[in-house]
Amino acid sequence: MDTTELVEQYFALAVDDDPERYLAQFADDAEVVDDEQRRDDLRAWRRDVPAVTYGVEAVRPREAGADADVLLAGDFPGSPVRLAFDFGFDADGRITRLAIAPAR
Repeated sequence: MDTTELVEQYFALAVDDDPERYLAQFADDAEVVDDEQRRDDLRAWRRDVPAVTYGVEAVRPREAGADADVLLAGDFPGSPVRLAFDFGFDADGRITRLAIAPAR
């Protein structure tokens, strides 16, 4: 699977009702940083995300990763918001790094 497909899979699983399928795409030692805060408990982080929709506007593959521009909308202040997702993947296609920040 190429990095663009892995990014598409991430966003499909992000709205899936099964948290186990979502969490299974992360490596055991994955680093997740959301709005400059490291998230060590991915299960709690996932549970705290409100119901949102993801509009993937662009995916730029790079070696062992990809960057994605996303329009995130939901029932939260400031919605919708443009975010930048920075993915790192291992050789098995599991997420090793995910950084989410406001788009510049």
